[in-house]
Amino acid sequence: MTTAYIVDTGVFVRCGGPDNEKFQRLRRAVRQAGVILLVPQRVYEELGGDPTAEDYPSADIPYQAGFDEGWTVVAPALDYTNPKVSTVMDEARRFIANATDRNEDIIEKADTALIGLAAQLLDTGQADHIVLLTTDKPAGKAAETLLAQRGYGDQIEYRYASVGYLESITASEFR
Repeated sequence: MTTAYIVDTGVFVRCGGPDNEKFQRLRRAVRQAGVILLVPQRVYEELGGDPTAEDYPSADIPYQAGFDEGWTVVAPALDYTNPKVSTVMDEARRFIANATDRNEDIIEKADTALIGLAAQLLDTGQADHIVLLTTDKPAGKAAETLLAQRGYGDQIEYRYASVGYLESITASEFR
């Protein structure tokens, strides 16, 4: 079974910078387990990794160590021509808006990109199982609900990355 680990911006922010113990624990756990954390391009932009990004321009990314060391990777571009990807992203925006009582137009594109990436990896067979690590409960619930509706219910797992979770994370979380 091929498991893909998709990570949201909030996980890195909650970990703090590379000198923070939570960041070091995540780094150790991922490296010991021999897995790679995937981030959609939108998440990479939110983290400040793309100085040309219109929404989040920055070249000063405090989380660059993960990318430089290879345990965090920017995922392949989303294929918006794939109806499973584009439809689940639209539905995720509506789901999150309803869950948070906000207008759909202000839902972060990175939140829907997480779910779109999960759908794409499952649909193309690049992964048999997805673990979504996020601090965004509505996005996690949207992923579980919407992907289950497409027959991927037993292939998606949402893990809420609380402070306690990150303070105690080990390689066993990734095996």
